[in-house]
Amino acid sequence: MIIYNEIKKRIVDGIYKENQQIPDEKSLCREFDCSRMTVKKALDILVREGMLHRKRGLGSFVMSKSSMHKRTLLQEDELLGLTRSLKEKVKSNVLEFDLMFADEKIAQNLNINVNDSVYNILRLRYIGDKPCILERTYMSTNLITGINKDVLEGSIYNYIEQELGYKIASAKKMTRADVSTAFDQEMLELKEIEPVLEIEQIAYLDNGTPFEYSISRHRYDYFDLTTYSVRR
Repeated sequence: MIIYNEIKKRIVDGIYKENQQIPDEKSLCREFDCSRMTVKKALDILVREGMLHRKRGLGSFVMSKSSMHKRTLLQEDELLGLTRSLKEKVKSNVLEFDLMFADEKIAQNLNINVNDSVYNILRLRYIGDKPCILERTYMSTNLITGINKDVLEGSIYNYIEQELGYKIASAKKMTRADVSTAFDQEMLELKEIEPVLEIEQIAYLDNGTPFEYSISRHRYDYFDLTTYSVRR
């Protein structure tokens, strides 16, 4: 993903300007010292995301701003946490933060015992000034120590890796559409008829230990969920 990230950054930063042709695949191969197939895969993703378009026989061009997709991409092949994955400013409003005893479902998903102590966290996540996600998170207090409001208002994933020294490795996600509740509508500024995109996630450290069980409810009109599959 190094080539993809770099070309995307150049587009966002204006190095590659609107409607400008980017370097051809051979030039990019020389710059990044990689195969043409690797470059093509990176460009294919950017075309699917609506940041580039191809003209037959001419090459790849930066999409005009009027045509470029405005929604935020939730990419299933990344596990960065919202704060680290987006260029826009992300802000968190902590609605609930307390300790509770794990019920059977939470215990099973975190691989702990029923009635073990867990953090019970509810945050309203803003992208820019727009409330976009209601995020309910459970973590074992024995594993993820020292969580406080300052951590919750920033990036929990940064705290886990930089302060606790763990390595976040993977996640299992289940995605579904759901009818919005009255609480969703109030917090996410939705109309009664508007749905939410719900993502249920179990995240793992590099030793296979589950450290997070979360259910997040997203505004349906602000996100696109993208997945990438490889035929083996």
